[in-house]
Amino acid sequence: MIRTPKHLTKQESVNLGAYYTPPYLVDCAYKLLKKHVGIENYTLLDTACGNKEFLKLHHPKKIGADIDPKCDALIINALANPKRENYGISQDEPLIIVGNPPYNDRTSFIKQDIKNKDFIFEIDNDLKSRDLGISFLKSFAILKPAFICVLHPLSYLIKEANFKQLKLFKDHYRLLDAFVVSSKSFTKSNEFPIVIALYERGRMDYAGIRRFVFPTDCDTTLCLNDFDYIANYVDKYPNAKKVGACVGYFFPMRDINALKRNKTFLNAPSENAVRISQDKLIYYQYIHYFKEIAPKIPYYFGNLDIIIDHFAFLEIKDAFLKDKRARLEYFKKLFQGHPCEFD
Repeated sequence: MIRTPKHLTKQESVNLGAYYTPPYLVDCAYKLLKKHVGIENYTLLDTACGNKEFLKLHHPKKIGADIDPKCDALIINALANPKRENYGISQDEPLIIVGNPPYNDRTSFIKQDIKNKDFIFEIDNDLKSRDLGISFLKSFAILKPAFICVLHPLSYLIKEANFKQLKLFKDHYRLLDAFVVSSKSFTKSNEFPIVIALYERGRMDYAGIRRFVFPTDCDTTLCLNDFDYIANYVDKYPNAKKVGACVGYFFPMRDINALKRNKTFLNAPSENAVRISQDKLIYYQYIHYFKEIAPKIPYYFGNLDIIIDHFAFLEIKDAFLKDKRARLEYFKKLFQGHPCEFD
């Protein structure tokens, strides 16, 4: 079931990233938080509280704010001059930020038809990002809470380009614990991984994220360092200057979810095409067949690069290209231990 503010239009919901949080996910967040923190002595703050799902618990001091004037909360733009005094919180007050801040990647192709690029509300220059959710995380760092327990797309952490955008945040906070869930709780389609993330004061780097073991709601774990990726062997983006003799053309690649939506081989060249050299052709054929099984692997792989076991693939490359059964056995081993739908 999609849970959105009833008084907002679909376009307003997309522009504001306004999707309310199911109570069971709120419970998961507090369970994660309470595993590490005795929250009774802390003020709880949700700076984008919506219908205040995160503030319905019994607690000595809890504060909700939102930019939406129709919410029963303090009317505050959390991304303009964020400071504790805006919320009536003293500088030495023990603070935990909770919630499900808006996220909205304005550069994505998805929902571009209903996104209004002129939809503007004030955002401080040092908080600006292509995604509202990253702006919110950076705003939290300015408020200097002891802990932050929020939901956000897992891609903020596991995609290196996104992680670099978190500089103001990642230089002052580190991931303490996490739990990965599906976006199906919020949207009907385009399923992707959401992380309930608990942060504490500290620093983190991308190498640490690659080593981090993320528990999932499928009773499995996800660790980036457990896999090898096709980007280590081929170009994902237009490469005309790098390829001389070209034997084919391929659609630019992002992550596994993008591969599900996009084409693979192209019949004709284009400015944005990836040019294929003869020695790399076999890898692009691999990607073409990976697209066939992509819908059958768990959602939490969706924001990763295309996965490959390079040594195992090279050992069976001829059979892989000719025999569907050989491909199936290879992919079963590649995703062993994860709930796939190959059979």
